[in-house]
Amino acid sequence: MSVSIEWLGFSGTALVILAYLPQLIHLIKERCSAGLSERAYVAWAIAGVLLLSYAISTRDPVYIALQTYQVGATSLIWYFCRKYKGHLCEEHEGDPSAQFLAQADPGNRARSLSKRGQTT
Repeated sequence: MSVSIEWLGFSGTALVILAYLPQLIHLIKERCSAGLSERAYVAWAIAGVLLLSYAISTRDPVYIALQTYQVGATSLIWYFCRKYKGHLCEEHEGDPSAQFLAQADPGNRARSLSKRGQTT
């Protein structure tokens, strides 16, 4: 019984999916954008579109699957990062670097705290 080499690629794709999930879940569930760079995720999304175009042109199923997910995940992270810019969860409230980022937009920090019944 021979194992197709494509399964190595699909296994790597599955790892990429698993790696993005905690970030996506935390960002959406906690509305916390601590430590995220909008610019980086925009750049990764654009790179993903370019690589997906290449993958489609070469008809490579592994890279098509990988880049389809990559574009979707980075676009979602960018969208929610922008939407929740400056919002911090309880876990990141005590983090000085996260607090520095929240100070860039105190209105977002106040809204984030008020959703938990706290005041500034």
